[in-house]
Amino acid sequence: MCAFCAVFAGVPHWTEIGTNAGEAERVTGGHDWRLDRTYRVNLVNAIIGFFGCKVEDWMANQYIVRSQRGTTEIVDYLPQVWEVVESVCNKPVDPLDPDLLDALRANAPMDRAP
Repeated sequence: MCAFCAVFAGVPHWTEIGTNAGEAERVTGGHDWRLDRTYRVNLVNAIIGFFGCKVEDWMANQYIVRSQRGTTEIVDYLPQVWEVVESVCNKPVDPLDPDLLDALRANAPMDRAP
């Protein structure tokens, strides 16, 4: 299926298979679905904040990527978020960057359950 048809059909991107990303209508009230989507956005923000960007949920089916410099772009899927961040930073975004991992560890909650 092409990306254009997927937007109208509401088919989740392959990166969100295994999540409840495409089940908004099937979940009673959509509360759990919305909480899970918010959780994913928060996880992404924890990472891309290191690179000076932020992502927001838009209309529960797209994302708005904003940079500190004022660049704003609307994307459909999470992989596109990374592409925009790389474009804004003008360098590859490496999820295994030692400085990024140190920053994530420093901001990790201290009360982790075993």
